[in-house]
Amino acid sequence: MFGVMQDMPGVSESEYRLVETHLGPDRPAGLVAHVSGPTPDGWRVINVWASAEDFKRFQSERLMRASGLAAQAGLDVAKAAGFRAYTVVGEELPF
Repeated sequence: MFGVMQDMPGVSESEYRLVETHLGPDRPAGLVAHVSGPTPDGWRVINVWASAEDFKRFQSERLMRASGLAAQAGLDVAKAAGFRAYTVVGEELPF
């Protein structure tokens, strides 16, 4: 498993939803869980992937396509913090 946490200072829910809309409605291959929500400084996204390769494929094939829009919303995909996820507990959530 591979986790990715992205903090987006100054990003509102509407800006996050705008980027999300341009990523497409279907669940990316390898995505195990997606969690997002407000922080005191902006917005945070935490994703769990089956592998780092699945995340990299999503990043290059879909997230980078939305990079222009993402940059306008304050999302800097180059600053996403990846980590090896040792524990993932819970039911698979519908996407």
